[in-house]
Amino acid sequence: MGLLVLMAVPASAQLDKLKLSDAVQSIKFGGDLRLRDDVSAKRGAGQNNRGRLRYRLRFGSEIELPDNLTAIIRLGSGTGEQVSTNQSYDNLSSQKAIWIDLAGLRWKPAIHDDATTALNAGRMINPLWRTYSSDVVWDDDFNPEGFGESIEWVFADAGLSVFCNGLQSVADEDSNSGKNQWVFSQQFGVEKTLLLDSRLRIAGAYHKWSDENHSSFGQTTIQDGNRRLANGSLAAKFGVGEVTGQLTSWIGKVPLNFQATLIRNFRQAHNDYIQGPVGRDGYQAGLIVGAAKAKGSWEVGYFKKYSQIDATVADVADSDFGDGGTNRVGHIAWIAYAPRDWMLLKVKGFVTDALDRSFPTVAGVTPTATTNLDKAINRLQVDMSIKF
Repeated sequence: MGLLVLMAVPASAQLDKLKLSDAVQSIKFGGDLRLRDDVSAKRGAGQNNRGRLRYRLRFGSEIELPDNLTAIIRLGSGTGEQVSTNQSYDNLSSQKAIWIDLAGLRWKPAIHDDATTALNAGRMINPLWRTYSSDVVWDDDFNPEGFGESIEWVFADAGLSVFCNGLQSVADEDSNSGKNQWVFSQQFGVEKTLLLDSRLRIAGAYHKWSDENHSSFGQTTIQDGNRRLANGSLAAKFGVGEVTGQLTSWIGKVPLNFQATLIRNFRQAHNDYIQGPVGRDGYQAGLIVGAAKAKGSWEVGYFKKYSQIDATVADVADSDFGDGGTNRVGHIAWIAYAPRDWMLLKVKGFVTDALDRSFPTVAGVTPTATTNLDKAINRLQVDMSIKF
């Protein structure tokens, strides 16, 4: 979510009235509210259809400090999940909790006129470059806790830019363990301007999970997919290679956005104690026509997604595809319209099915419902969102 400016307060008498620190240069406030009708039709043994009315509320601020330093704070609704700030209408309208969604620092040192650099620490928006197709790996609501680095260098004469991003995120810390679990990501990419105002942006990344088999991550939500051991930890090792590309073009004044993401878990091939299919590959590809942003604008989108059971860590992948996670294939389509600059109406559908219904027991543990062995899910979401 980009923070919309409601109040930009200069370092002046107004700050004195608010009695803020002399270090505060300006404050920007903003947020969003989304109302959703979320309906799922499920087929398979023990599966039930589901209909939920839900909302998402987020509100935060960016506090500019001296020396290009910014504090970023955001609160959000939800149930504490790592991949969602949605809250269902439930429990006889009992009051709902507010959580810390973002809490971090961003430093943007000026190293060169042609370069943009950012260093992040804390609970932050994922610093990796991502498109819609990237949610085969990262849910858009997943905000990692740790450190992030980004740099992009523009070569204007060549119509070219080069960028690098890094992420070092703590996956879990246990007081009774001598090892913390981490995920380390490195990303390198380029963007090139083409004919007819088109642009091609492509990046390769590698996401290495550390000690992922030591214990569970203690996560609030366990999503479908991934073979797991008796203690809840992942059975497979994860070193996920990713290639994501985006081609932006036009038909007249209508933008076209072609996207694709390919992934492979290269470390899965070395897990000899896991029997059955390797289950290490995935992809998502599609097209967005239009862009529902300004008043009166619209967009339609279509994507095909395929994610084998251990292609990536399921618990940080897209939470809306089926019941979220991996071991699923299907289609996604939506239409959206912006009646105001600050309002969006959207209808989005998912038609999905499980990929592998028969992968075997791991370490003496029989797969459970969380491994979605027989679960076909069609899902419809109707949204109204406002930004303020």
